[in-house]
Amino acid sequence: MPLVVEDGSGKANANAYVSLEGCDEYHASMGNSAWVVDDEDADNIAARETAIRKATVFIDRKYNGRFLGRRQGASQALMWPRWNAIDEDGFVIEDVPDAVKYATCEAALRAFQGMDLMPDMERGGQVIQETIGPISTTYAAGAPAGTRYDMIEGLLRPCLSGGGLRLVRA
Repeated sequence: MPLVVEDGSGKANANAYVSLEGCDEYHASMGNSAWVVDDEDADNIAARETAIRKATVFIDRKYNGRFLGRRQGASQALMWPRWNAIDEDGFVIEDVPDAVKYATCEAALRAFQGMDLMPDMERGGQVIQETIGPISTTYAAGAPAGTRYDMIEGLLRPCLSGGGLRLVRA
């Protein structure tokens, strides 16, 4: 399945926020040597494209309810582009913002390395009691059950609603 990159028009068949070339350039500029580029190897190309598709799905599913604004159309495949998305400085966010593209690249790196971005969740977090025989583990109340992706969330911050009161100058 080829990458169909969202170009800001709200494509009904888009499955990626960033092109393979764009993702390759991002990782080269960041010095991410784990993103192995071998354009002579069809399996490597396919693995990188698959990682980008998985990363795009992750970004959309994980941050769907937190993105600023509203989707431009019901027929568009992805969550971006959006209407009424205004950043913290009051600028309108048009098309697919670079922050979303860069976050997709970071998520793609993790997927490329074999990390499941949306695993089925098991209880995790701070252990407050552990018994070795017969095995017993107790977790603190409110302990997180999943992996936090601080780099990805940090990149997306300008595109996410904070949940607080927001004033926009008319």
